[in-house]
Amino acid sequence: MLKTYINTIPLTKFILVVDSLESRDSKLFSYLVKQQLSHRNHTIQYCAFEGCFKKTQDKYGACSDVVLHDFVSHKQEKAEDELEQLANKTLGSDVLIVDSLANAIFQLGLSRTYRIFNTMKNNKAIKQIIAVIHEDILPGDSDAIIKYFSHLSTLRIDIFKALTESPRLKYEYKKIGGRVIADIEEYKFEEEQLLTNKLAKPDAKKLLENAKPKQINPEELTTFKIGLTDEEKLARDRVVLPYLPSANENPAEEEGKIFYQLDEVDDWDEEDPDDDLDI
Repeated sequence: MLKTYINTIPLTKFILVVDSLESRDSKLFSYLVKQQLSHRNHTIQYCAFEGCFKKTQDKYGACSDVVLHDFVSHKQEKAEDELEQLANKTLGSDVLIVDSLANAIFQLGLSRTYRIFNTMKNNKAIKQIIAVIHEDILPGDSDAIIKYFSHLSTLRIDIFKALTESPRLKYEYKKIGGRVIADIEEYKFEEEQLLTNKLAKPDAKKLLENAKPKQINPEELTTFKIGLTDEEKLARDRVVLPYLPSANENPAEEEGKIFYQLDEVDDWDEEDPDDDLDI
């Protein structure tokens, strides 16, 4: 279950949430942040790259364990220096949260951002990284960029566009030994608690039964009558056709015969046509 891998101890190193404009869910990101706030044994370094920084201050500014970093209004050089300092921090026990990895790539470039996050992942003073990447606003080849950061991540969560009442997500969890666990689950929130439900595998037999084509009734395709009632079928079977042998006749017992009836105008000559040849 996803909730188990989110709250596992020791903390999974890098949680990467992949979403888009159609599948964005701020509740899931808020849940990940609140899970760290409830631990009370880490300092949360919150890096705000999108939206209004004032709203982020109003939401998390009163929390003593949260240090806010404004990358919305910072210039590129200052943002890179501050993020480098966080990546190379050697003291403390920090959890680093980035609300928009796509905006960080816009500001710093892909290669610099990747290098900084690779340093963060290898830094023992940073216990966990939580980052959200919006795939529909990434510059260039979005699939390749997501693949790069997925390689760094230890838990990747993809949010799907909600087609049912309960939206779905796909996750890939990498264990320390190298084993990868992947699954798709439905999820919802009740009183700010994440509830997930593993999707049952469909029954192959039922799918095949449902895939069988339905029998077509011709009567439903026309405005006139095509079929026969039982009485009409019985009457049809009783009709004797003149060109078919009757049931009492046995055609194998008689040989074929030719009967010819002379008409009055027929000229029948019984003389031998070769009589004048003296044969």
